[in-house]
Amino acid sequence: MKRPRGRPLRADIPVSRKDMLKAAFDLLDHKGVSAFTMRALAERLDINPMTIHHHFGGRDGLIGAMSEYAYEQVSAPDDGTPIERIRELLNTYHDRVLRYPGLTMLIFSRPNVFPEQAVRITNEISTLLAEVGLPEHKKQLWLEILVDFTHGAALATAMSGQSGTCKPTVDQGFTLALNELLTGLDR
Repeated sequence: MKRPRGRPLRADIPVSRKDMLKAAFDLLDHKGVSAFTMRALAERLDINPMTIHHHFGGRDGLIGAMSEYAYEQVSAPDDGTPIERIRELLNTYHDRVLRYPGLTMLIFSRPNVFPEQAVRITNEISTLLAEVGLPEHKKQLWLEILVDFTHGAALATAMSGQSGTCKPTVDQGFTLALNELLTGLDR
């Protein structure tokens, strides 16, 4: 029997894109970044690795889709002062990094992957810092301070085993330190 040319029919695809994303997060949570390969994911799903490639365009596309899923709801609220909005945005982002620590480590391990969500979140923080009234050089400095602090705090907590697939608890140390930083920004 000769195999037909072209993409398989949707009905012939054994798992959905959503199933693949769920299995990818599960693989990261249980096996870690070093074991995160297209082949390992395909084995977990009992599919051909090319099926994953077909849906996501390769490993970088899969990482981008995972980032979209994890961070699409991270946004500053519409109301409040710029500093209050930055606080809420960073708290929400911090919670998502705690929820998906493997994804963050995976993104950091692949410098050529900078997901669209990361760009959007960074631009949103930058816009809010401009609303605070900072000159450009101070805005850039504070952007780097806040982003690096948030990543560092979340990854330190994640690596200590206090995060993962369960809903993260409030990290009081992060909250207190972020409030202190933002108080300094507001001066």
